[in-house]
Amino acid sequence: MFHPQDHAPVYERMSDYLFNMSALTRREARHQWRNAIKECWNNRCAYCGRTPIDDESLTVDHVRPKSAGGEDRTSNCIPACMECNQNKSSQEWIAWYKMQPFYSIAGEWRIKQWLSRGLSDFGPYDEEDSRIVDDYANKIMGSWPTGKE
Repeated sequence: MFHPQDHAPVYERMSDYLFNMSALTRREARHQWRNAIKECWNNRCAYCGRTPIDDESLTVDHVRPKSAGGEDRTSNCIPACMECNQNKSSQEWIAWYKMQPFYSIAGEWRIKQWLSRGLSDFGPYDEEDSRIVDDYANKIMGSWPTGKE
């Protein structure tokens, strides 16, 4: 479970680690930034939820790919196992994610929370999150055809 007080700060940009004197070199800043993102997700893939076998196999995925104008910003990057990152490639994340066997509404909601609500609101999945996800699922499922006429 992620508790912000137990971890290094998570800044929006790599350069913030240099600016705040948390790192002295760009390489060290990049390392701290990537590790902070991974720690927020308990060192698990944000898509499939697996814990990678080693640190190198947990990558940082640009949700909006750099090839499509995505930036090196915390609000555009999530941890992804090498398999998910390579399979997603430069596809739009939500379309790709919904086609995966491990897709879940809760997982979709957590990623959207990370991308839109900001780091200050991101924390452990709790009862309030569960209620919000249930409401979200009911809204989505309520609009699906049931096959009954």
